[in-house]
Amino acid sequence: MKQDGWVMLDDHLPRSIRAFLEERYWRPIEAQASLEVLVDDPDFIADPGRHPAMFADHGIVHVRDVAIGLVGLLDTIDALLLPGRSAARLYFVKSLGVAAAYLHDIGMVDMTPTGRRDHALFAAHAAFGPDVTPLVDHLLAPGSLRTRLDEIAAEVPFATSLETVVREMISMSVAHSKSAVPAAVLNDRVAFRRLLQRVVFTTLADHRASDLRPSAADTSPMPVDVNTEWYEDPSQSYAWLTASGGPHAELADDVVDAMRALRAADVLRQRGTVLRTSGGFEVCMDAATARAVCTLRPASGVAAFVITYDDDRGAGEANIRVAFITSQGHLRIAFHRGAFSTEEASRRAVASAADVIEDIVADVVPTFGGTTVGGGLSDPRRSIDDVQIQLERPDDRPDFADAVAGLVAEHAPSLARRLVTVADIEGAASEERRRFYGAEPIDAFGSCADEVLRRMAEHGLDTSTLDRSAAFAEVCRATVRPGEVLVALGSPPSFVYVPTDAGLMVRPDGGYAPSPLGPWVPVCTTGVIRHAARNAEIVGEREVTVIMIPGDLYLRAWLRPLRVEELVARLRPLVASA
Repeated sequence: MKQDGWVMLDDHLPRSIRAFLEERYWRPIEAQASLEVLVDDPDFIADPGRHPAMFADHGIVHVRDVAIGLVGLLDTIDALLLPGRSAARLYFVKSLGVAAAYLHDIGMVDMTPTGRRDHALFAAHAAFGPDVTPLVDHLLAPGSLRTRLDEIAAEVPFATSLETVVREMISMSVAHSKSAVPAAVLNDRVAFRRLLQRVVFTTLADHRASDLRPSAADTSPMPVDVNTEWYEDPSQSYAWLTASGGPHAELADDVVDAMRALRAADVLRQRGTVLRTSGGFEVCMDAATARAVCTLRPASGVAAFVITYDDDRGAGEANIRVAFITSQGHLRIAFHRGAFSTEEASRRAVASAADVIEDIVADVVPTFGGTTVGGGLSDPRRSIDDVQIQLERPDDRPDFADAVAGLVAEHAPSLARRLVTVADIEGAASEERRRFYGAEPIDAFGSCADEVLRRMAEHGLDTSTLDRSAAFAEVCRATVRPGEVLVALGSPPSFVYVPTDAGLMVRPDGGYAPSPLGPWVPVCTTGVIRHAARNAEIVGEREVTVIMIPGDLYLRAWLRPLRVEELVARLRPLVASA
């Protein structure tokens, strides 16, 4: 991620506050994960793959990435997977989510197995400590969040001070962890409140001494061992969270949805070639063995040590190119590679990828299954029951995605109906990828699909045996503006385009003359078929609607080469009408 992208967080949390929190909480995590520290850590030496220092980054870049990801995710899922909000309420959810993001993983500074287990509880306790006072003061300062709290308190007073309410809200960052707060608890306000009380009123020492997680189902008396100084009556803690209606319930809806977004943004963090560990080490999956390989560098930078070790989860993480929610509300995951040197390595790569995908799904799909209590929100456009898990077919071995999907379905049969394998879009040129994700899907049995098939058949395509459901699985239509480059010379062959009108000009390489493209004639087919970079540039001379067919889908569902006698039969009517 480019550093200048981080300035967008200024709208939600001042840079001075972020810098304070980064240096106080997140820089020490990086220090604990340095090679100079690890060389004397017996846990690292015994099993590097299980050491938190080798996990995906939990340092400063991570918290910035999660915070930015949360803002972008909310822009995507508002009114899509989450209820639709007014601009003011959406801003509130974003700002609170960013504040909670700056606490969520600070417990990772303790890199022991117990510290890793309880890291989310550490963040909940920190919300009531003195070191987060600058963050709390900012949230209580004049601004939209304070105004809203004042308005709520004027209508229905809180059971505690506003400062305590703010600390309660950011303590709910504990919900970023599905092991600390299962989805069923996140979706049950009474159970969530009960769990929060057990988390924050039990000392961290007692949490660490117990192998049991705090449970909302625990019927023993509520603990009152720590953090009670914030309450005249600890039983009134988080009272607003379980309001059955009114402004407290509306507040609870927004706070809980901020935590849903945080949970998803954390698992949908940046991945692939830019992802590092907390110590700044680069991890990859070895193409020969499908094992984890990591390059370790000391702070001085005078050496580089390449090691391999047993960590199937880490290797699988390293092979995930990207994971995100699409503009259609589906979970989409792409891989760096699918081809490996041996069958054993391929099996290992499939198994490790399936393990990671199951973990990602568990953090995303159940998270958006809750209901709202307050008013003022519109229903989401997509039900969580309809969310697909889309696995991109990697360019070097497309059926890798099919093997991963099969194994995920075997491990978790309830996910089988959600799993679909789709074309490799992450390998496309960035502008084409952007165009695809902003395009309008075409219903396989709608009138637009009828016209596409009829027109393309008129212009040479054999559609007689085409399976409409398969062929239109990811076909969409987009608009090309005058002067816009549809296809760049030398770009990857990721799409076949079908212009629906005149207005596109092709400029071939090799000295051939430019020529206009006729409507309903597929272009870019040569690059897709021979799997080679585009040999021409295509530019819009006026506004034109184009049909986009992902290249892999075109090969599987649309490509129907003709025999010579079929060519003659189709060509003669065209010649006669010319």
